Amino acid sequence: MIAKEIIAYMESLQNEEQRRILMGFFKTGPGEYGEGDEFLGLKVPQTREVVKNAWKDFPLSEVPELLMNRWHEVRLCGLLILVEKFEKLATKRLENDEKAIHERDEILTMYLNYAGQANNWDLVDLSVPKILGHWLMLPTNLGDKDQKIKTLDELAQSTCLWKQRMSIVCSWKTSQMGDPSWCLRYAEIHLHHPHDLMHKAVGWMLREMGKRCSMELLREFLRQHAHEMPRTMLRYAIEKMPEQERQCWMNIPQDFAPSKKSKVNRFAGIPVPDFVEMILKGDDEAMYYLLHDRLKHPLHERYEAYSNRLCDDYEDVIDDFFLYLRECGHSPYQVLHSIKKKEAFEVWLLNTFRNYLSNRAEAEGQIFSMQGNSEAHSLVGEGSISDEEKIRIVSQLIAYSHQVFYPRGRFIFLRSLLTMLNKQKAVPNKEMADALDMSDLAYRVDVYRMKQNVHHFRDRLLKGETLRLDDEHQQMADRINSDFIHLYPTIFRLYMECIDALKTSTAVKHLRQQYLEERGMAVHEPDANVPICVRIPAFWEKLNLWMTTSKF
Repeated sequence: MIAKEIIAYMESLQNEEQRRILMGFFKTGPGEYGEGDEFLGLKVPQTREVVKNAWKDFPLSEVPELLMNRWHEVRLCGLLILVEKFEKLATKRLENDEKAIHERDEILTMYLNYAGQANNWDLVDLSVPKILGHWLMLPTNLGDKDQKIKTLDELAQSTCLWKQRMSIVCSWKTSQMGDPSWCLRYAEIHLHHPHDLMHKAVGWMLREMGKRCSMELLREFLRQHAHEMPRTMLRYAIEKMPEQERQCWMNIPQDFAPSKKSKVNRFAGIPVPDFVEMILKGDDEAMYYLLHDRLKHPLHERYEAYSNRLCDDYEDVIDDFFLYLRECGHSPYQVLHSIKKKEAFEVWLLNTFRNYLSNRAEAEGQIFSMQGNSEAHSLVGEGSISDEEKIRIVSQLIAYSHQVFYPRGRFIFLRSLLTMLNKQKAVPNKEMADALDMSDLAYRVDVYRMKQNVHHFRDRLLKGETLRLDDEHQQMADRINSDFIHLYPTIFRLYMECIDALKTSTAVKHLRQQYLEERGMAVHEPDANVPICVRIPAFWEKLNLWMTTSKF
């Protein structure tokens, strides 16, 4: 079946009486929101029946002809065909399938290109959650989370009411899948929207977010915004609350001054079993929150018991523990599938952390015990490695980072390398994340993954592989290698050049200078009493320690 056949069939079902009813219901009169929309008079079940019989064999290339049609029901048919095709490619089995990812992205791109054709609330509500909303939670080749936010921001900032509605209604699916952040973000953006249809949509999405994710998140949002929310929006948001509570929210005066605005955490109030389900779906941020916020105190208590036997501070150890959980060949994540009482997950996590600390302290103790052995400084695994080879490895890593990684990633890569060679701390994660316009968790993700890259490339070089460098970067590696006494200052210079390359370089430099002045120390630089030419014994001691351990 092709588009012309579907159009002809649907036109044959035209119902004049139903047509008049629908044109009134969807406000198609002059000056109304659906002005000019034309109907055949078909009910939604009739359109769904057409879709059911046609979508499997219907070519994607034919869908635009349906979307550009004058008839409302034909456009709905085209949108529902896209929905069916997208959902078929988004099953659990196909979530990470490369072919399915490519085809989902193709459908999403078509949907956005013809978004203006979904020019009434029913066309938006029946399609956007299952296409755009579902896409937000799936792997894609169109960009990372920042790109997804950009896509929704463009819809939210559009002058088209229906595109604006898409940016908030798509959060129905994300809330259903346990992520309230999309709803909270776009509810705030549309808080003062002038149109009643947007008031209803925002209130509806807030209500669904509270029901499916966390009522405490909804109440926190209301504590901050109820006084300024349009009354329709507020009524929709609190519709499922007890009558007494609804009256309390509705009676908040419009001149009410809320307490200091706090950032609503997307994981606040989520019970442990739901956390486990989110983590099993690969939600790294859920585990970050658990490690850095929710379980911070009991984790720190366990760290304190081993701190005198560990090289790194608490934050670094927690970072490495996350990598251990996610990346080990015998990943403890696999155990989660067999946990019968998911309420015991946090207890299991704390016990796993204690065992991890014990093993790490023992391993680092063995490394330090070798410091007095002159031969131990050149040991790596079962073989040995010369000082010249160590410098070659580090110089190759530096040159490779400049050839391969984008500016922000290059900066983080070199920061990771510097941290391994020098125990002084960099600008704190939170401040650096703010300066780079990233969330604290997103910044941590990049840092952790760059550490993995350093580790991965180092292992390749230790095995005798040569990283593929172009002529320019091979020359960089050769220069660093030939003048190794200046290696450390060279890394630091490149690190600063990366900061200069970032869009937010001014903010980063200001933060860094403030950090230096407050502490009277140089970040990632030698101490004040160390000459500009690095002391070779101290440098080799750090480098050897790094080369003889698989832990950062």
